[in-house]
Amino acid sequence: MIRVLAILLSLMSFAACAPRPAQAPPPGEPVACRAVDGDTIDCAGQRVRLVNVDTPELRGACAAESALARRARAFVAERLAAGPVEIVPDPRRPRDRYGRTLARVAVGGADLGEALIAAGLARRWDGRRRPWCP
Repeated sequence: MIRVLAILLSLMSFAACAPRPAQAPPPGEPVACRAVDGDTIDCAGQRVRLVNVDTPELRGACAAESALARRARAFVAERLAAGPVEIVPDPRRPRDRYGRTLARVAVGGADLGEALIAAGLARRWDGRRRPWCP
């Protein structure tokens, strides 16, 4: 009996230390975020993909794509630092195939994806990737 109790206590302590899936922070709650790339951010350990845009890849197919991707990431980092950040998960599709939260992200009340598009650093997402290289 004591042996069974010891095993149960051991399992309970292990479960308490196991990582839990990231939860979206409540809307309006301040959260610290960093830019991963132009259309992906990390917020409090949660990976978030902007639903409404496509930005170039950092490891792009050409030097021009990679350079534009670095500019997009810097733009996002600058905006995130200005805060506050609000994350609104997509109700139709909460996660992508990589497990990232799909969401609209607003910084200081302005949609981050729309700001990227206006700055010429992103395209509106139309459901498929298109090349960035000339």
